[in-house]
Amino acid sequence: MKKILILALGSAAVAAAAPAAAQSTSSTGTVNVTGNVAGRCSVVASAGSALQAFTGTIALGALDESDGTLATSLENTTSAAPGAAPVSTRIVCTSASVGLSITSDTLASGSRTAAPETGYASQIDYVAEMQVGLAAGGNGTVTYDTAVGGAPGTATVGRLAATGQNVTVRAHGFKSRGGPSSLLVAGDYTSTITVNIQPAA
Repeated sequence: MKKILILALGSAAVAAAAPAAAQSTSSTGTVNVTGNVAGRCSVVASAGSALQAFTGTIALGALDESDGTLATSLENTTSAAPGAAPVSTRIVCTSASVGLSITSDTLASGSRTAAPETGYASQIDYVAEMQVGLAAGGNGTVTYDTAVGGAPGTATVGRLAATGQNVTVRAHGFKSRGGPSSLLVAGDYTSTITVNIQPAA
């Protein structure tokens, strides 16, 4: 009787020691991380904050010679040697290509619709130019000639340079309306160059 009991206990112990059926001890999962950068262009001010617009002034000073005609120093200006210091700024664009646009009105004193007396001029035509530095090297340029008028000058260029003052606006090639012998009427002359820089479609 004792021997049978011992054997029974021994069988139960062996059964308890046998390994259970294999079970998974880990779990897996996949987590996606997403985000986006919109195609945009922003002006970076000297303080580092992003803006949507910039302003500046191309100050030409005295426009006339002693004989009252347009200064020859302004008539002979070019992109490489403009009439006054250009306006430069830094634009940050995240897109691979950028659309440029430029337009301007004449440099004028008083009304642009009323012609002055014969032999005089109150408007000066010129070429407005925007040049941008490109990441691949070189520059992209777009111009607008007020003597021609019409739709804004446009161009599509590649990615803008990432650092430095990469946008420059100039004015050059000045000409009196009415011809070089026209006398400039006295007054303050003003003009506005409007540029646009945006991600290309």
